Amino acid sequence: MNIDFYISSLSGGGAENVLTTLAKQLKNSGHRISITSLEKRPQFYNVDEGIELIKYDNKHKGKIKEIIADFKAIRTQLKKRGETDICVSFLSRCNIQVLLCSLFLKKKVVVCDRNNPLMEHSKLVFWLSNQIYRLASAVFVQTEQIKSFYPKYLQKKMYVIENTLDTEKLDGQCEGEIEQENTIISIGRLEPQKDFKTLISAFEKIAEKYPDWKVKIFGKGDMKDELQEFIDNKGLGERVLLCGRTETPFKELKKSKIFVLSSHYEGFPNVLCEGMYAGIGCISSDCVSGPSELINDGENGFLFPVGDEKALAGKLDLLLSSEEICSIIGERAKETVKRLELPVICEKWYNCLRGVTNET
Repeated sequence: MNIDFYISSLSGGGAENVLTTLAKQLKNSGHRISITSLEKRPQFYNVDEGIELIKYDNKHKGKIKEIIADFKAIRTQLKKRGETDICVSFLSRCNIQVLLCSLFLKKKVVVCDRNNPLMEHSKLVFWLSNQIYRLASAVFVQTEQIKSFYPKYLQKKMYVIENTLDTEKLDGQCEGEIEQENTIISIGRLEPQKDFKTLISAFEKIAEKYPDWKVKIFGKGDMKDELQEFIDNKGLGERVLLCGRTETPFKELKKSKIFVLSSHYEGFPNVLCEGMYAGIGCISSDCVSGPSELINDGENGFLFPVGDEKALAGKLDLLLSSEEICSIIGERAKETVKRLELPVICEKWYNCLRGVTNET
């Protein structure tokens, strides 16, 4: 099968990670793969040899000219690649561009939404995007909960495929023995969606009880200075550390004992899956969507209401006070995410794409 992927950038996000991982696996299975990136942010993920990477960088042209240039670039690519069986676009902005550019070209286009559309867009923008999504051959989302948000006419052509875990790639970050530290870890862009302030405030409530524990937050973003000021004002400058981006996030997870996802909302939280695979105690906000489809509260992890720092502090206190509970929870979590291993999820993708291409 000839598959062309489209995305706004290959920066350090979950959708970008899924795309590059999936593309590599499909290429290794004998499919011809290309990736077109509009380079909206600097590239972070590497693209495997044997995959054609096409880049268009129109950021310097000014907003209106940039949009026009992006449409021309996508349209050119769609026309050039006559032997393509299917085009797969990731993220809503790029999805809309690819669908509009594919008009009258008789292309099979699959669009993949990777976040909570009700939080990402206004009601008007969501309604408009749904009208454009009518042009898609299929729509892929990550959870049943997200699927339920869309109108019935789109649900009829929707597929639910959870994100994959490339366990070989993750394990490759962990050469030698990893010594655990008394660390609570969180990973994500420093932006309001991730709600790191709730994590910091929750830790403040128990910090005195556990003086040898620290919080490490990995990621970059516009809120760095604001978060640092928030930490300093609470007198936690030595205990809560903003560590920037890391090339080996899974190694950092393995070094830690507890992972916290404090987000207001998610599409499907890759980093929570990685924390569960690391076999450490995981705590997540019960946000839309993904955490409740991964965690059975109290069995393989813990859930807390979004933004509830008191509830999060209670879950942290429980895990910090008992290594036995932390270990049991971690082992169960690792077992849970076996269903996300790369060969399993890649086979689901291939079967769904094959189903789309066979439609008349």
